[in-house]
Amino acid sequence: MGLDQDFMMGWFRRYYQERPPAPPARFERREFGFMFFDRTFVQRHIGFPAPADLHYFLRSQVPSHAYYSTAYYQYPGAPTMEEKSWAGADLIFDLDADHVPGAESLSYPEMLARIKVELLRLLDDFLLGDLGFDDSDLKIVFSGGRGYHIHVADARLVTLKSHERREIVDYIAGTDLNMEWVFPERVVSAKSFVGNVQESRVRSVPSERSGGWRRRMRNGMVWLVEEMRSRDLEDLRERFPSLKGVPDAVIRGMLDDLYTKTGRKDGAQLMLEKNELAHFRDKRHVELFLRLLDQEARPMFTSEIDEPVTSDIKRLIRLPGSLHGKTGLRVTTMERDELDGFEPLRDAVPDIYTDDPVELFVRGRAEVELRGERATFEGRCEAPAYMAVFMIARKMATLDAPGESDGQT
Repeated sequence: MGLDQDFMMGWFRRYYQERPPAPPARFERREFGFMFFDRTFVQRHIGFPAPADLHYFLRSQVPSHAYYSTAYYQYPGAPTMEEKSWAGADLIFDLDADHVPGAESLSYPEMLARIKVELLRLLDDFLLGDLGFDDSDLKIVFSGGRGYHIHVADARLVTLKSHERREIVDYIAGTDLNMEWVFPERVVSAKSFVGNVQESRVRSVPSERSGGWRRRMRNGMVWLVEEMRSRDLEDLRERFPSLKGVPDAVIRGMLDDLYTKTGRKDGAQLMLEKNELAHFRDKRHVELFLRLLDQEARPMFTSEIDEPVTSDIKRLIRLPGSLHGKTGLRVTTMERDELDGFEPLRDAVPDIYTDDPVELFVRGRAEVELRGERATFEGRCEAPAYMAVFMIARKMATLDAPGESDGQT
């Protein structure tokens, strides 16, 4: 074991001695799993009879990552999933920066801020909004890494199987959203001629009082109309990939329908005012507009969740109150009213990490902001212990001299 691992284990051991995590609900029915600084394997299929046994394990084995099952089992310590006897599971949502488009170009603090936006949308628009969960049923957890988890402890959901949980995911993602349902056609007039009936149809626009996805797509329509306004054809094609292959004439026709004024108002304003897509002169124009709504506007209203986590009824998830081995930050639980003011790089830094100076070597140049303090490090330098833990965990720095092994396993 190298100096870096020894250093990390020392701080983790001290943390678990002084700040043992609170046991999760139905503790005795949960499976636990761990990864380590000094071992390469994952150890799981562990059940603990009492919280004291878990705390002893954390102090003595000092894992780099600690997990517990979202599922409840009759025999959580059994060596195979079949033998455990599944009895239900919490509903879990995982939001990680890996799933945010463009996250690879963001700094770590920027990633955390970006994923928090996704989290707020998931909470307020879907879980507390459309799906009607009570905030007392939700536990919000900063993962200690690059995202958040939401645990939904609602007795009505415990026995849902994977495909049923997947339906919840599909609703949040707007998967296969039926635009015929959002913008339904209705007959506005009918004429009879030589025994044939010719119907005039128009698509309805959801009203401002609509809920759920109908409300979102009305808002999407408002956004799309303004986003396209005043853009030339080349700019539009660059802005909206879904225009690829669409003839110029169809695009121009759609734009004319939207922005040509009748009196003081243009077509788009009148359609929103009258709640109907009545100012498109060609079926191709309205079909293109609906296509843009589905492919360009709809994704703005979804939340970037890790879909397999929610549908997995036997998942291991990070143990709240434990430490994340790749940052040294605490897996932190909070309520909804605490989330707005929560700053991970301030509030998830364990208070037992001291300001004592630690001599280390920084690979290149490192800018770190923790606990509201910002510092820049380069080469051989000294850093306060709480920053040293973070930098060593993220492989930004090492205790080993340059040219020697950095002690990573």
